[in-house]
Amino acid sequence: MWCFSMDEENEVIEHDLFKVMHTRRSIRKWLDKEVPGDVIEKILSAGIRAPFAYQSCSIVYTRDKEKMKKLRVFPTAKLYMVFFIDFNRMEKILKQRNYTYDFDDSMLLWLGVQDVSLVVENVILAADALGLGSVLLGGTPFQVDKIAEIFNVPKKTFPVVSMCLGYPDPEHKMHIRPRYPLKHTAFEDRYNDLSEEEIKECMKAMDEGYITQGYYIKLGAKIPLKEGRDEIGMDKYSWSEHISRKITQGSWYDESLLSLLRKQGFNLD
Repeated sequence: MWCFSMDEENEVIEHDLFKVMHTRRSIRKWLDKEVPGDVIEKILSAGIRAPFAYQSCSIVYTRDKEKMKKLRVFPTAKLYMVFFIDFNRMEKILKQRNYTYDFDDSMLLWLGVQDVSLVVENVILAADALGLGSVLLGGTPFQVDKIAEIFNVPKKTFPVVSMCLGYPDPEHKMHIRPRYPLKHTAFEDRYNDLSEEEIKECMKAMDEGYITQGYYIKLGAKIPLKEGRDEIGMDKYSWSEHISRKITQGSWYDESLLSLLRKQGFNLD
């Protein structure tokens, strides 16, 4: 399977799609090189070819450094995209058909997350195939107020995730991140409720990979403990330790996700 990109001399280059998938890694530092409009259009056109029935994803992008600065994204990013669940547009379609909305907003959001996720993955792969590098920003939902103000976002529209893009700085070396062993992720015919030993195998694959790469040392990304003495040095600070600290020490943000969704007009009662 093949995808195509253009080099600096506008010659077509073939890329093995599987190679793009297996070698893609997050980029956090980019060259001072603008992303042309036709490249953005090509990436986004690939994005919306994703298989999503409800068409409930909208994308807002900017190359405006002042807008990006207000959102405190990576300073060398040349392009910033926000991916929204968009039922403002769907309500307008219902009005055109003379229907009144009568559905479960929580289910609507669930379907919207599916739509957005499919589009985002297409965008990531298309950008990589065209020589760009990207990184996803998972905390985007908690910037909804600021994003809504900066980009004039209406109610019944909610940011799921955002992405920084640009041409990778070759001096910024990022390794391909490890993954759980496939046998512990994909199961034929029945779900495999992993044993203690199998869980240890998963942790070993992830932890040894991240420690060997010095991932958290390079990022300086160690989550402090809220209680007790931290006896784990950066040389032993692993993926499973990082994830555990993320989700066992209370909420990251002052306002809950449900509260923010309600403020954007979604009925979740």
